[in-house]
Amino acid sequence: MTYYRAPQNNIPDSAASQNQAGEKFGYFPAFVKVQDKKVVILGGGDVAAGKLRLLLRTHANITVIAAELCDDIARMYDTGQITWERQPFVDTMINGAVLVFDAADNPCLTKRVEKAAKRRNILLNVVDKTPHCDFIVPAILDRAPVMITISTGACAPALARILRQRLETVFPASLSHIARIAREARQTVATHLGDTLSRQRFWTRFFQNVLQADFAEKITMHNLLADLHQFTPQSSTTTIPTGQLFKTSVSVNNAYDIPHGIARHIETSDIIFHDTAISPEILALARRDAALVSVDDMPQTAGEPSEDQTALYRRTRFFTAQGLNVMWLSLHHQRTQHSATR
Repeated sequence: MTYYRAPQNNIPDSAASQNQAGEKFGYFPAFVKVQDKKVVILGGGDVAAGKLRLLLRTHANITVIAAELCDDIARMYDTGQITWERQPFVDTMINGAVLVFDAADNPCLTKRVEKAAKRRNILLNVVDKTPHCDFIVPAILDRAPVMITISTGACAPALARILRQRLETVFPASLSHIARIAREARQTVATHLGDTLSRQRFWTRFFQNVLQADFAEKITMHNLLADLHQFTPQSSTTTIPTGQLFKTSVSVNNAYDIPHGIARHIETSDIIFHDTAISPEILALARRDAALVSVDDMPQTAGEPSEDQTALYRRTRFFTAQGLNVMWLSLHHQRTQHSATR
């Protein structure tokens, strides 16, 4: 058996050479905290206005540097949403900023801004000029406070936009409502459930149940707290709930064609024992902190188990007794069953 972390954390060299997941990121995916921090935009035209409409969804302190403002930006200034610097750009105007957007479309100005930002270690984005960018802005699916972003690493922005449009039909608008309730209840859940494992179990079950329901937009804090009190043992002695064992097989070797139910179990399992032939693309559905175990001899028949299979049975019983969800994932075996290990 070979133990390793989920493929998005650690892809074996042999798998990486056969799978696109082996390509390294040109940009590190991250969200930058801009609340109560200075963000500067150069330019007062329509391109700058597009960036501002997104920035105004944040709590950043926004400064626009431009000789003139288009009508949209002028309205933002009139309503006190932004600060306007009318004077020509000088280096000190970006002092204290965490991000700078150059939307002025002026190559001479870009050179000056680039030097000024580099001297001050400030991240710069030059709109539609990727070689000059320290960061890029992905396509965004807005379900605030949930934000789903899609990036092609600046290779194909149009593809990112198309993917975002398709996802609009997948994620319901009620996702915003659910996330806000979870935000309000986060401290309460942490108080009731003192260990990380129990909290993880509760939130996984809650979100799975809610997202599968047709009435997600009607879920209230009362519903969440009721689920929480049912989940929490009433006695002073907290016991770890027994984990689940899910045995299944797949007849395809790509994530796109995996049945939704199986994909959901892959996403929520703590430990996944799998055939060596299962593709990294499928295993990449696992959580980043999940443990993956490559097994050469997965139990598939009712015959006498091999020594390795017997060891696997013992490991599975041990892990589920600790409250962990375990999955056995094999290839080309049709029988599927779900059982709780007790």
